[in-house]
Amino acid sequence: MIKIQISKTLQGKIRKGYPWVFKYQIQNQIPDGSQENLGVIYDHNNRFLAVGLWDPCSDLCFRVLNLGNPREINGCFFLERLRSAKIIRKELENQGTTGYRVINGESDGFPGLVLDRYEDTLVLKLYTTSWFPFLDDLCELFQKEFQSRQVVLRLAQNVGKSLESGSTYRDGQILYGHGNSSWVQFKENGLKFMADVVEGQKTGFFLDQRENRLKIREMAKGRSVLNVFSYSGGFSVYAFAGGCKSVVEVDCNPFALETSLRNMKLNFPEKSFPAEIFVQKEGDAFQMLEQLKSEKWFFDLVILDPPAFARKKKHKTQALEAYARLVQAGARVTSGVLFAASCSVHVPAIEFYDAVHIGIRSAGKKFEEIARTGHAQDHPATFPEAFYLKSTYIKIGVKG
Repeated sequence: MIKIQISKTLQGKIRKGYPWVFKYQIQNQIPDGSQENLGVIYDHNNRFLAVGLWDPCSDLCFRVLNLGNPREINGCFFLERLRSAKIIRKELENQGTTGYRVINGESDGFPGLVLDRYEDTLVLKLYTTSWFPFLDDLCELFQKEFQSRQVVLRLAQNVGKSLESGSTYRDGQILYGHGNSSWVQFKENGLKFMADVVEGQKTGFFLDQRENRLKIREMAKGRSVLNVFSYSGGFSVYAFAGGCKSVVEVDCNPFALETSLRNMKLNFPEKSFPAEIFVQKEGDAFQMLEQLKSEKWFFDLVILDPPAFARKKKHKTQALEAYARLVQAGARVTSGVLFAASCSVHVPAIEFYDAVHIGIRSAGKKFEEIARTGHAQDHPATFPEAFYLKSTYIKIGVKG
């Protein structure tokens, strides 16, 4: 293993659960061209501190696997971790859900690895090449534990770019099984959805918003709904399942809108889509919101669930400004309920909520916050940097 030396300060952070070491934090010289994929940290008294994944191709070069006591990193080690993760998700299938996150990276003891389940298909997403030597063992383990039909490999952009020509692995590769199509069907709270697990964003579907979608279903009865950044229509399907009056979707991606229409037809075969009660608008969200306002469209429930506005820490200020502008535009077309979410890890929750409030005030509206929500049970977060999802439900009043 690669032996890593770090400061006493960072040792203290790692003891408290911080799972990462970056290249600039390493105090010793690491041999060039080292092929090891595991590293070990000893503290300043030369006592074992942690063993983890070593990735010399990434600035985030060390991810803690086990802390405090030496452990052999093998199939038995991973099986223990996997079964602990399964216990947390045990109730979901009793709720009519067969699409959920099984492993949420560092917070489930698998740093840089995400495993999502879509009924009998598993999608494994990697954020470091250090997992490659373990893939055969992991695949066998996943297949046995879930009796899955196939395991699909998805690679984060940084991993895909670091692959050498002739690499054994590629994004979208089927590691186990034989899929006839990249599309899979699964259930969420009894509703049916299709996801493209090979070409779709993330692993094919935004599973982290399941609990918020359920809340929208409970609020939708008799309401006209605007779903901005609608992607594959998760919130739209739930709104119709809750008895909404109509839905207008806005997204700039025609593929996403096609997928949403497909999911609507899957759940409501007796209805005719598209129709007056289900309108899709392709285009930029900010421009479309301005157009809806100028055309005097008005909605009882507005859903704002954008992609991450801050990909890096330095983007935080402009992201907060964008959230405020988006909420301002959304508040202008409702005097009902506005739901706003952020998946930007670099935007702290309290600053996001402040930006939402600024946006509503800028629209000249009164407001009352109904609820705030965070991570669902299958997306646990065990250290501050893992908390990325935050959202708020707000009752919008008439102009003040």
